[in-house]
Amino acid sequence: MLPTEKIQNLAFVNGDLSGFINHLEETFINRSTGAYIATVNPEIGYAAAKDKDYFQTVSSADFILPDGIGIVLTSRLTHHRLKARIAGYDVFINLLGIANQKKKKVFLYGAKPGVIQAAAERISNEYPDIELVGYSDGYVKDRESVALQIAQTNPDMVFVALGCPHQENFIYEHKHLFPQAIAIGVGGSFDVFSGTVKRAPKILIKLNLEWMYRLLTNPSRWRRMLNIPKYVFSVLKEEKFQKQHLLSEPIKEQSKIDA
Repeated sequence: MLPTEKIQNLAFVNGDLSGFINHLEETFINRSTGAYIATVNPEIGYAAAKDKDYFQTVSSADFILPDGIGIVLTSRLTHHRLKARIAGYDVFINLLGIANQKKKKVFLYGAKPGVIQAAAERISNEYPDIELVGYSDGYVKDRESVALQIAQTNPDMVFVALGCPHQENFIYEHKHLFPQAIAIGVGGSFDVFSGTVKRAPKILIKLNLEWMYRLLTNPSRWRRMLNIPKYVFSVLKEEKFQKQHLLSEPIKEQSKIDA
């Protein structure tokens, strides 16, 4: 099993990208065993802390990844330090490589019609051994019909890009229809993969400044960025409460044993 650290009762994978991918490939993909992967950033973490139903949805994942440097930095203000960020986009790209190598069946769901079409075309061109069994844009109103469509294709991997909380809710509610698949919420990955949105330069990613690039290139994201300090405050508040609770617990006197 992979080591984890709990932050607000969500058990995050505490490792790095290569270690996680190797474990997923050896333990799940090679055995055709399905898994639900949640990629959690501060926005999702804060939403889960405020909504019991959404918390259940996220916490039920087989793997919860710290997809956001805000998660990692916040963990280091507690006693549950995470080693590294594991970005959803990087997991997506690695899984495509494995799917191509092993000739796996893939289904894409989410994003705008033009974006999903461009993503599908790129997969066909650059990953010729992937069997792309289907795709659907995220604007289809009847999500139940999409779930049934996915089930009929019997995929090995399902990538869902509906954004928070819709992608997690979709996988949670319908994973029983494709239990053999690796199902993961990938947020805006299709936009980046299709070339519609540019990812931050590698130097900024390495310096953990991808969030700043996103904000500069899309200033309307500033409202979403407010979730970072909200999340930090929420985690620290709970950490303080837990410490006070432990300190207030009565110490039981050890019973003496008669000689």
